[in-house]
Amino acid sequence: MNTTLELQRPRLLTDVVAERLREAIVNGDLKLGEQVSEAQLAQRMGVSKTPVREALLRLKSEGLVEIHPQRGTFVFTLSPQELSHLLKFRAMVETEALREAMQSHPRELLQRMAQCVKEMKTAERAKDLPALARIDMNFHWAFFENCDNHYLRASYELLRYQLTALRHRSPISNAVSSHQVLVDAVEDQDTEKASTLLHGHVLENEPRYLLACGIA
Repeated sequence: MNTTLELQRPRLLTDVVAERLREAIVNGDLKLGEQVSEAQLAQRMGVSKTPVREALLRLKSEGLVEIHPQRGTFVFTLSPQELSHLLKFRAMVETEALREAMQSHPRELLQRMAQCVKEMKTAERAKDLPALARIDMNFHWAFFENCDNHYLRASYELLRYQLTALRHRSPISNAVSSHQVLVDAVEDQDTEKASTLLHGHVLENEPRYLLACGIA
């Protein structure tokens, strides 16, 4: 008998709640630093407090919320020092992933990066800022998709959602040009130039991200 007997498991309610809350934080429906209430979230979503509590614990592990005993739960925000540390760590792991991807899977890497820039052009013309933020994330994730070092990928997961939330709050104004130069360096197989450009590209985001965190 070739017919499969496997049943598709229904999605756990906690997964659904976590996905919706993650989306609300990333897209800005919930503000950075905003206090959130389990009871109020449960009421708004039409569920009990248990899946909300479990979902918030999951989002804590992703860096999207901070849970303080006796004080409550808050959407994450970053101090200037924390943001500086975040960007330095990001620059370090992204640069190393790019170098390894250029060595291991250069063709696939270049194709994915070029496709993202093509999509950026369309989003820029349409002034679709949410799409630009999403494509920007996909562009940088391409380094890890084409890198064989799973430890690098795992380390990037530590900041992936925080970065996505920051990107949605501070869309880049020169997305196409600032990413095309990286594509050109990868196409020329110039690892040192690509690494230097990427390092500077990451760190130059600091002023925009400070504004996103409400820090002038």
